Amino acid sequence: MLLKAHNLTKSYGSVNVLRGIDVEIDKGEFITIIGKSGAGKSTLLHILGTLDKPDRGSVKIFDEDITAYSHDKLADFRNQHIGFIFQFHHLLPEFNAYENVIIPAMIAQKKEAEYKKKAEGLLDYLGLSNRLTHKPNELSGGEQQRVAIARALINDPSIIMADEPTGNLDSSTSAEIHQLISNLRQELNITFVIVTHNNELAELSDRSLRMLDGLII
Repeated sequence: MLLKAHNLTKSYGSVNVLRGIDVEIDKGEFITIIGKSGAGKSTLLHILGTLDKPDRGSVKIFDEDITAYSHDKLADFRNQHIGFIFQFHHLLPEFNAYENVIIPAMIAQKKEAEYKKKAEGLLDYLGLSNRLTHKPNELSGGEQQRVAIARALINDPSIIMADEPTGNLDSSTSAEIHQLISNLRQELNITFVIVTHNNELAELSDRSLRMLDGLII
């Protein structure tokens, strides 16, 4: 078991966003979290990905209760083991594609020779070998998302968390990114947990967790 969450609850003021969530995810699984807006999907993803903490409950990754970690220890764990892909890419506009990709590796204090080769290889695999020096505003939406995927992969994570990764892309580009995610899962045996409204992406996954009013139904 790669990840196990038990009895997760989360409230913001008087709003109960998560009302007792249990989740188990095996290594190499491709999981989608689906449901209407406001169901708690993104909140659950952020807690599973260590970006937020639950009010109650626990999240175990590699059988370690990461909800008990200090802020600094959690940041190190996140950098080493979890990759993130967001709907709006979150690329730094002043840096080019290559520089955006290597940021997590630099934070992890990896050797330049190691991450340079890895970053260039990832960008080549993702069809961006001729776009390394282009800044985000010089890339299409699909190209920006591919850069974000390369950035998520640079530290060889065990699990990738994605929040609506094709939410602002056209249907053709979305289909390409969906197939790319499926291929990466199969070729690299990486666990994917993806929040999505896209039925085509959900159908590619091993399992969909449907949420309603803060619960998995």
